[in-house]
Amino acid sequence: LVWHEMAGVVKRLLRIDETRGDGEDNEERFSLVSATNDLLNLKQLDGALYNKPNRPSDRFSLPKKPWLQQAQDIAPILRWLPHYDVQRDLKFDIVAGITVAMMLIPQEVSLSTIMNVPAHHGLYTAATAPLVYAIFGSSTVLSVASGSEVSLLVGTILEDIDDQNERVATGIMMAFLSGCILILVRLLNLSQLADFFSRPVMGGFISAGGLLIMLSQFSNALGIKFASQDYPPQTVYQIFNHIGSTNLTAFAVAAISIVYLFAVKLIKKHYFPSPVLMQLFESPLKEEEKACQETERVLTPVQTYGAPAHTIHSHGFSLSEDQYQSMENAYSAAGRVSDVGDKCLQEPKPTSKAMLVAIFLARTMCDLGPLVVCIFGGIVGYLLGSSHLKLTGTIPGGFPDPKVPWYGFTEHLIDGDKFGNILYHSLTVVVVVFLSSIAMAKRLAIQRGEDINTDQELMGLGIASIVAGFFQAMPPTGGMSRTAVNLLNAHTQLASIFTCLIVILSLYTLTSALYYLPSATLASIIIVAGYSLVEFKEAKWLYHVKRDEFWVWTLSFILTLGLGVLDGLIASIVCSILALMWKTKVSPVAFLGELDNGSFVDRELFPEARDLHDIIVVRADSSLYFANCERIALAIEHEMVRLKSLGITTSGVLVDARHMNDMDATTIQVMSDTQEKLQVRKVRFGICNAKSRVHDLLSATNIIKRIAAGDPSIPLEDAVQLLREQPIADKTF
Repeated sequence: LVWHEMAGVVKRLLRIDETRGDGEDNEERFSLVSATNDLLNLKQLDGALYNKPNRPSDRFSLPKKPWLQQAQDIAPILRWLPHYDVQRDLKFDIVAGITVAMMLIPQEVSLSTIMNVPAHHGLYTAATAPLVYAIFGSSTVLSVASGSEVSLLVGTILEDIDDQNERVATGIMMAFLSGCILILVRLLNLSQLADFFSRPVMGGFISAGGLLIMLSQFSNALGIKFASQDYPPQTVYQIFNHIGSTNLTAFAVAAISIVYLFAVKLIKKHYFPSPVLMQLFESPLKEEEKACQETERVLTPVQTYGAPAHTIHSHGFSLSEDQYQSMENAYSAAGRVSDVGDKCLQEPKPTSKAMLVAIFLARTMCDLGPLVVCIFGGIVGYLLGSSHLKLTGTIPGGFPDPKVPWYGFTEHLIDGDKFGNILYHSLTVVVVVFLSSIAMAKRLAIQRGEDINTDQELMGLGIASIVAGFFQAMPPTGGMSRTAVNLLNAHTQLASIFTCLIVILSLYTLTSALYYLPSATLASIIIVAGYSLVEFKEAKWLYHVKRDEFWVWTLSFILTLGLGVLDGLIASIVCSILALMWKTKVSPVAFLGELDNGSFVDRELFPEARDLHDIIVVRADSSLYFANCERIALAIEHEMVRLKSLGITTSGVLVDARHMNDMDATTIQVMSDTQEKLQVRKVRFGICNAKSRVHDLLSATNIIKRIAAGDPSIPLEDAVQLLREQPIADKTF
């Protein structure tokens, strides 16, 4: 801003009128006075921005933030809570908080079975993590508690531990260590490491993870028992081997529950796609004002209106596209503001209050499908008893007292030499939490036109996980279905605080009612949740659009299905790194030809371009490093062989370095070796269009003296002309 204003002042000072009149002196005097005042104001602005720095280098540093702003950066709740509009937002947050709590309680009990820990530890996660994240997280809608992917990973890690107390202590320690690692990643600014995990690779992992989640619960849904297996194919074999001993009662309960859960999803999608909470709580006049005037609360997904929402494709891993598209439909039908153009979209809305209430209740019942099947299962379990069904059993009530997460070591429940193994497993949990939760938060923030601070998300998730560890909870992460409810109903993270309060209340009042909950019912909830993670649509899109990444997706998917979620995660990370290395290693190499207008272009893209006869001009379309620098040397060799087969003897080779931003030592050595090899063959060698960084690197070596004109930055046209005119025997080359 300072330099922009200074440029304007200088222009005014240097302004000279082409025509001079009687009022010339007055005009110039006025112009100079105005410009002088601008300079004085600019000086004051400069002093205000930099607080009169004592050192010249301080003039370019950011101003120190006030203590309140620093506190707001650490805890974003201090930024939005003082400006909370009770009349406008409270009713929405209360409804969202209650709805999510009624979804969360059965989900936590179900996910505890995946993690192989007692159900109350899952409820402890729901009672602590959302509250802490509401204080330190940057997303207004992300619902943090147990999640399917992380629960499956934790369960895979804990299933080999025979003693239940050791399993619980290990899970709690993993929650604490996961939080510490997340904060460490934030403090060391390592969040960019996530850029190395490609979406196709993680998409294949998450989709396979969804199938593994379903597979893990088939035994409970069928009411059969067998020893845990190391690999998923072995589990499939055991299921078919024991299918003859299926408990028909458990199978019936699970089948009815699964059919109901899928049915309510379809009913909501086709018959109740639009949220009516806005119309239910607000008058039409107030809603119109909010839709057309209060543009600061943009809650509509950015999309091209005029096209149906189901035609909008956006591909991301661990996120269900159908759910996103239904949310886009819902927002569009709600008539909120979009930032596409300056239009205010108004769609017909029901005017009857009774109709609005009926639609709202119907949508809510669809969202509360897990709660409904739990009520159904609890009734069946109460009537039939444990002789016919495997029941959840006793769940301790009340909120836990704080306890250090490392009590497993101090009380000798965990051997001290297992710490390294737990730390390693915590790191794998962090990878899944980081990639799934932050990807989800960013994706849903787009729907609201908000910005997500990745560093703040790391801080929020990390502190939530650490605090959860002190209250005997499991590692938390973002949940898709719960977050979808917050997206449509909640206005702030106060909804998550209400959710925590309701879960804490349920710990004191409802745990006895969970005694009769059948394992088959919990298995049905998990199976449906796992199915929502499978994204074959993304694979189909990749197959038609980006075939090479489709094979990467497929490889990650197959490896995860074959090896299991833990080994599959490691294999997926390796696939991502190998895919990155392969793409850089096989960077395209272009041979240039000359058009009639004298331009040099890629011969493959412009077949009409003429060969340069005995001169080869090769261009690497990316930076060269140790893994791919040999490729350009081989390309030169092959082109020389091709020309020789045509009866043409190569007299010069020119490397166009316009797309190279850097070179490593190996590349410089390969360039030097290539020059020496060509010199023995009496072939001249040159480099052109080098950027300043590459020029400086080459100048620090003796190769600079052995290339055309001793200057790697000369233009391509000049370098070609120089190679044509220079005698072969010239020692410059």
